[in-house]
Amino acid sequence: MTDGRDDDRFEDLSVGDRLAERDRTHPEPVRRPEVPRPGNKYAWVVGILMLMGLGVLLFAETLPNQGKGLRGPEPGQRLPAFAAPAAAGDKEGDANVCQTAPCNDNAGPVPACAVEGSGIVKVCPRERGARVMTFVVTRGTDCEPQVDRVERIMAEFPEVRFVTVLSGDSKDEAKNLARARRWRQPVAVDEDGSLVNLYGVGVCPITVFARHGRVRATDVGNLTESELRRRTRRLLG
Repeated sequence: MTDGRDDDRFEDLSVGDRLAERDRTHPEPVRRPEVPRPGNKYAWVVGILMLMGLGVLLFAETLPNQGKGLRGPEPGQRLPAFAAPAAAGDKEGDANVCQTAPCNDNAGPVPACAVEGSGIVKVCPRERGARVMTFVVTRGTDCEPQVDRVERIMAEFPEVRFVTVLSGDSKDEAKNLARARRWRQPVAVDEDGSLVNLYGVGVCPITVFARHGRVRATDVGNLTESELRRRTRRLLG
């Protein structure tokens, strides 16, 4: 209990003195210093790449063609032909993307549909049956888990031909990646980017559902296993 003299003294103080007196008599609790969180030293690089990719996609949405050059082939389009080295095969070199003769040296010596032999992954618009293609770009992305999800539903659709196009890795890197992740489907090696260019793939992952050599649907982004099953059943139906 006070006799009032302390209150009179407090009232005689200036505003600044009052604040100082309050800080002395009612100090703020001391905060414990925050412990720095461990971080990935490459996280900022990945963030920049993601922002760049998002910026390109948003910019494409404002164009008259609504980003068609980034989202893969459109429904109704014939599958562009290619013959590419398989990650598990013994063939080397760039993919053959020649569509019709005459061919130039950059595309390939003969039309891709005419290429025969082992160690290659071949897609042709004249083919029959159902096909599901997953496009993955390995540099600065994390699209490989989409292929893992495709792998888990493949056994339910033995009549469907599944294939992954892996762009950005060398033949040895693609082979090691497919082996490490235990991918059973054929993996086409797109070391020079000719296949993603041929199919108009600017983001990943992109999944293309085709039947009898014609695109039925193209999905941009990750699909769950349930979505993959549903779309594949629709493809067969």
